[in-house]
Amino acid sequence: MRKIALIMLFALPLFSASLSLKEGFVAAHTEMMIDSTINPMATHLEANIEMDDDVTSLRGEVTVRVTDFSSDNSDRDKNMHETLESDKFEEMAYTIRSVTKQESGYSIDGELNLHGVSKPVSFEGEITNSEESVVIRAKSSVLFSDFDVEMPCLLFMCVRDQVDLFIKASFSK
Repeated sequence: MRKIALIMLFALPLFSASLSLKEGFVAAHTEMMIDSTINPMATHLEANIEMDDDVTSLRGEVTVRVTDFSSDNSDRDKNMHETLESDKFEEMAYTIRSVTKQESGYSIDGELNLHGVSKPVSFEGEITNSEESVVIRAKSSVLFSDFDVEMPCLLFMCVRDQVDLFIKASFSK
């Protein structure tokens, strides 16, 4: 019995701990010829993230409701929600599969599920790990056409297919 208790005690560090999301946002940027400031943001994230002692062990999922994205133009936001078919595809989610230390930060590799399509996407950024918290700041770019989203056009001017994504999320240990 004593051996089992000792084995369990030494095995405790091998188990991942859940991180609790304190705050965060996902921001997007795209543009068109007449408007280079299309910057919707969502500040209500949900996360199910786990980590052991090292940030390269981060795994889990961050989810945001498509209708939570808003910008400085409510008419454009309504069109964005229609384009993304938010009534049919209510959420977008990013699942972290692996984290790798790079020379200038970290590569966070995973899958983005958007508009009912899942594709591999890598984010580049920094991860700060302190005694009490973990903070992720990362960016990536995707083509919405890869996710079966057709960007809207006005006459001959279309919204750029490339969307730059930025995420910041602070977690309590």
